[in-house]
Amino acid sequence: MNGTEFPLVYGKDVTSECDETQARSCSPGCLDRKLVSGKIVLCDSNKGIKLALVAGAAGTIVRSGDIYDVSFVVPLPASALLIGDLKLVKDYINITNAAKAFISTSESIKNTHAPLVASFSSKGPNPIIPDILKPDITAPGVEILAAYSPVGSVLSFSSDKGSANYSILSGTSMSCPHAAGAAAYVKSVHPDWSPSAIKSAIMTTAWPMYPTKHKDAEFSYGAGHLNPINATNPVSIRKLFNNNSINCPRQVDATINDFNYPSITLQVKKGVPFSASFTRTVTNVGAANSTYTARTNKPTNFNIMVEPGTLSFKQLNEKKSFVVTVKGDRQTSMVSASLVWSDGIHSVRSPIVLY
Repeated sequence: MNGTEFPLVYGKDVTSECDETQARSCSPGCLDRKLVSGKIVLCDSNKGIKLALVAGAAGTIVRSGDIYDVSFVVPLPASALLIGDLKLVKDYINITNAAKAFISTSESIKNTHAPLVASFSSKGPNPIIPDILKPDITAPGVEILAAYSPVGSVLSFSSDKGSANYSILSGTSMSCPHAAGAAAYVKSVHPDWSPSAIKSAIMTTAWPMYPTKHKDAEFSYGAGHLNPINATNPVSIRKLFNNNSINCPRQVDATINDFNYPSITLQVKKGVPFSASFTRTVTNVGAANSTYTARTNKPTNFNIMVEPGTLSFKQLNEKKSFVVTVKGDRQTSMVSASLVWSDGIHSVRSPIVLY
């Protein structure tokens, strides 16, 4: 069908049963099979894809839904366009006596901006504990080849009788298996590591992502993009608390700043000077007789101090503590910074978020 030409019609012009508003969207019962069969139909709603198939259309052009950056498995050749692009096609139909369109083979185009966080991904800040970063990490979740039940319809269409053992799916339900698989992989290399140690390794070795591509910055991507290979060799790890757990009596002498988390997040009032300190304890899992130096990346109007600025270990599994003090005056909705510990070859990175 590559390059085949078909007549192009608008839903409102190929109906005999519906008013114009319903017909524009190719609502159920609106498309006249005699006027649609063998043609490409333009619909104002993405629901028109299935209805165009029922009416015998050769293909369809629809308005993109809320999830505009994800492709779906469809039952016939289809294109989903943003409002502006869809209007151009409508204008072409309106000024042309016999509008035509071509059905061509799909073409994969490399996105040079990848990895990018999908529009449907749940964003921060954390509504329950504001000073814990949400999300922790980013993992692949768009157009993933995934196992699928042959009992179900790949097209989610009642008349679809086909079956498949695999399909292309998108969602946080696709990201979760990637994160779980990465955790299992790290556990296979380090079977004695606790869940919090594995989480620390995954977060602090992630590929950095940048706010220039994501307006919500760390509230979109957390510590960065999952990097399972690096997570097996993080040089240092953190357990959530120094004793890995705490009792919960009526009164607990602990604050969120004591939570030995792989990231630092702080909610502060805009325009009000502040100072906050965070204590972190790391365990050396790199090499014995190793030394790591702290480096911070921060906006010019903020001061981030790390004390001590150098951590020297004599043996494996040795623990060292340090204090991060952040001072400043937040003038923007969100501030992104980071702390990196490095021995010149290996490094671990913790995001610092102020909002």
